[in-house]
This record gives sequence, C-alpha cells and structure tokens, in this order.
Amino acid sequence: MSTNNKTLIALDKVSSKEYPITISGNGKYAFDSKQLDASIETTDDGFSVMTINGISYPIEIVSRHQNEYELLVNGVSYLFSVETPFSLGRKKMLSAEASESTTIRLKAPMPGKILEVLVKTGDSVKAGDTLLILEAMKMQNAILASTKGTIKKVLVKEGDTTSKSDLLIELEKDM
Repeated sequence: MSTNNKTLIALDKVSSKEYPITISGNGKYAFDSKQLDASIETTDDGFSVMTINGISYPIEIVSRHQNEYELLVNGVSYLFSVETPFSLGRKKMLSAEASESTTIRLKAPMPGKILEVLVKTGDSVKAGDTLLILEAMKMQNAILASTKGTIKKVLVKEGDTTSKSDLLIELEKDM
C-alpha cells in the first residue's frame, strides 16, 4: 500500500457499526482487505446506478446534510455518515463526555423576570416538578425539572431579570 492511502469510515447511524474504506492514491477502493471496483453514474433518464465489482444497484440519494447521507439502494434505506479516523475519534470522545456528565444546566428560554424560586440547593426533585416561575411578556412560565435529581445550585433569586440563555439552576441527575 502506498503512503497516499486515505481511510474513511462509513458509520451506520442506526447500529453505530463502522465500515472502514481505504482509498488508494490511484483512486481504487478497498473494504475489509478486498479491492472494490466501484463507481456511481447517472443514466440518461436521470436515475443513479452504483456499480460494485460489476454488479449494478439502483440508488437514490434521499437526503444529504454535511457528511450525513440517507441512500435508498434497491429499495432499502441506509442512513450513515462519512467520517475520517480523527472525526470519528472526536465524535466518540464527545459522546462519552456527554453520557458521563450528570449535571443539567437549566437556562432561561427567553428574557424575563424571576417571580418565584420554588427550590433551594440540596432539594430533591422529580421530572416535571416546577423549579421556578419566569415572567416574560406578561405571562408566567413554569420552569420544570427535566429529570429526577438534586438541585446542585440556584443561580437566581426572586426579582432578578434574566436574558435569554442565562443560567438559572444546575440539577444533578440521579443515576
């Protein structure tokens, strides 16, 4: 293998299974150490056909957003992203950090005034409990706990004025 090889990973968005594909400097593809002769062409009548090792498959690109694709191949839908080894490693790291984090930071959904704070640091709450009342545009909005947990920190008090996205309360999820 030459040093011009690139590896891309097709990441199945449903099963999270990884399919590494090596692209050599001369434009050849390899998957699972097997050479692939692959191409995608659009026919005169506007249909797309993917040919792999001499076998043709009708395909339709259902959606494409940045590096994420949904393809319809022979009537079967495939949802995947195309990643570099670096981007896949970063995605895994960020996912692990997000699942390890047990602190939920509740932010103001809109500018307003705090009318009432119903919890204090150390209080146990369950999902759906009202934590505080925020008045915005002459309407009272209840800010609710999204999960069962313990109030870690209350950052506002009655009478405070908040801007959109101001941090109101930190809630530690019960595990």
